[in-house]
Amino acid sequence: MVQRVELRQLRYFATVASELNFTRAAAKLHIAQPALSRQIKQLEEELGSRLLERDKRSVRLTPGGSSFLLEARALLEQADQALTNARAGANRKLNVGYVWGLFHSTAPAVMHRLRAKSPALTLNLLDVTASEQARALAAGRLDFGFIGTAWEADAAGLEKAKVGECEFQIVLPEDHKAARRRALSLNALAHELFLLISDDQFPGASRVMHMACEAAGFKPRVLQVADRGHTLLGLVASGCGIAILPETLRALPHQGVVFRATTPAVKSDLYVAWRKGLEQSLVGQILASIHA
Repeated sequence: MVQRVELRQLRYFATVASELNFTRAAAKLHIAQPALSRQIKQLEEELGSRLLERDKRSVRLTPGGSSFLLEARALLEQADQALTNARAGANRKLNVGYVWGLFHSTAPAVMHRLRAKSPALTLNLLDVTASEQARALAAGRLDFGFIGTAWEADAAGLEKAKVGECEFQIVLPEDHKAARRRALSLNALAHELFLLISDDQFPGASRVMHMACEAAGFKPRVLQVADRGHTLLGLVASGCGIAILPETLRALPHQGVVFRATTPAVKSDLYVAWRKGLEQSLVGQILASIHA
């Protein structure tokens, strides 16, 4: 019998219980008072229990009515939340940033899997530097970001999750005398001019490079700093210097340069981050799509 109770009846009952007056409750619900009385009576019949004591002068909750009111309100709150979530999902736009040189293959594939699982989501994938992502996520302009190293996320106070690892390699002009070797020790290159990634745009990656040189016992002589990996590849190809870059940049056209591993290896964990208040269920969906 209880399975036939409708949410509408629960809402009517909760309103009457709040007002303790059928006339006011009917006006609040925008229905006629006789119709409201019929619905309450039908609800009581379905439950097999009297919920309200009423006479010409007053309305009171029975002990059973007081107990049922708590359950009714909980059910109504759940129903309202379910509707809110469904409406949000049907019109939800998710802005996702990614660092191209680190996640150019990963991020689009993740978005494809997420779209397949949640077709109601509108996903905008934006090529945004690590520093710009951190600022946009903190300000709520981005929802989620393939941000790079932990440094950017921690500096902005963002929630984050590790999603992988990246190896940094030495990039040399293809005619460099050391290009014939498969692996190189950084300290053997201390005399070289270095081309570095911008600390303003990619502070985490910049720190990885500086720390690698420091561990090798020298401070790099910097010829130029650039905002993008492809700019550095072009400079290396022109013979301007050498660079330490993520191995993932091999995917870029890089005529005139070679990538060589370092000994010991230089590696950094990779992270995603998200704005404060992003629903944990949505974060979970994205993380599941990353690890699928």
